[in-house]
Amino acid sequence: MTSAAEPAGAEHADARTIITGGIKLGILTAAGVTVFVLLSRAMTGTPEIVVQSLLVLVGGIAFSFVPALWVQPRSTDGIAWTALVGLLGALTFTVFDTALLRPLDLYHWTWDSIGGGSGFWYIPIWGMLAAVLAWLGGWNWAAAGRGGKPVMLVKLAGRTAGICVVVFAILTLTRIAPVGAAVVGLAWVVALVLQIIIAHVPARR
Repeated sequence: MTSAAEPAGAEHADARTIITGGIKLGILTAAGVTVFVLLSRAMTGTPEIVVQSLLVLVGGIAFSFVPALWVQPRSTDGIAWTALVGLLGALTFTVFDTALLRPLDLYHWTWDSIGGGSGFWYIPIWGMLAAVLAWLGGWNWAAAGRGGKPVMLVKLAGRTAGICVVVFAILTLTRIAPVGAAVVGLAWVVALVLQIIIAHVPARR
């Protein structure tokens, strides 16, 4: 009944979409982190940097646009709900991380050492980062779907990835930042912001 009466491009801000989306995103994150760590252990040098960078890019796409794909944000409230999916994804990952990945000693807990043996200082930061990525992704999605236009995940993600590559090239070729996965992550966030600005320029003319 709802699907028949629901207009095209309607937002999905129901509790089931938000909660199950957050859980699925957290599980996806845990799987991605596990793959990242295992491949990093098996590689060194340039291959390691390339693989890590690609995984960070894929992770950025997932955390930015998969919540938006589920929520289909078209309004300010829809963008906020999308950010909540990202936050719940981070909380779900934290549970997996604490209950499973820590006991398995999958990777070194350098962050605990920095925080004096406690992980509580960076867990909120991880949650904020996840929420911001989903928020920016939702904003991009809403901008791309302005006027009721259909939004294609592949097209939107590909366009953002193209901007990311350009930003990454500028940062590394000018030696502002070294070549590495962390810089790819930085370039991705900058690309999300730039794409929002570009999307809103025509609307203000």
